[in-house]
Amino acid sequence: MIKYAISDPKFYSNLDYAFNNFIRLKEANMLLFRDKNSNKYDKTAQEFIKFRSNNRKFLLQNDIDLACKLGFDGIHFSSNFIHLLKDTPSNLIKIASTHNIKEIELANQYGADFITFSPIFATPNKGEPKGLEGLKEAIKMSKAKVIALGGIMSAEQICAVMKCGVAGFASIRYFTLD
Repeated sequence: MIKYAISDPKFYSNLDYAFNNFIRLKEANMLLFRDKNSNKYDKTAQEFIKFRSNNRKFLLQNDIDLACKLGFDGIHFSSNFIHLLKDTPSNLIKIASTHNIKEIELANQYGADFITFSPIFATPNKGEPKGLEGLKEAIKMSKAKVIALGGIMSAEQICAVMKCGVAGFASIRYFTLD
């Protein structure tokens, strides 16, 4: 099962603290460095990659050149950058963030290895949840493996999405809980 931790500056402003104290983060086998508003993105990404270990894949958001330069394992594209999948080197894991049928079709067209589909459950500022039925529909439509995202904070929710047939789950807040 993929356990995909997504960083957020709110929780990851001190990387040493995060990697040493977030107990659930140690379970993650994929981690995404994402900081939408940073003017120090390159520098912080360089610090983030230092925590990579053999049993974890580290991904960077939207920046193919920086991902290659710093040795990230993959790239995760926001929904408005899905078209860049076609320009991604084949040695990188390619993930597309999707929220609807059109975005899933684009991810299929451009060769995503995985998609995140969200939000499954209620989560702040992310719109109406798609629910488990929406997740099942996304799985049927996607050529790529599907990772459930959005509002996943409990073992019960993880169990529910896994029963739908996803490859795993992604979360910000689940991995920051003690």
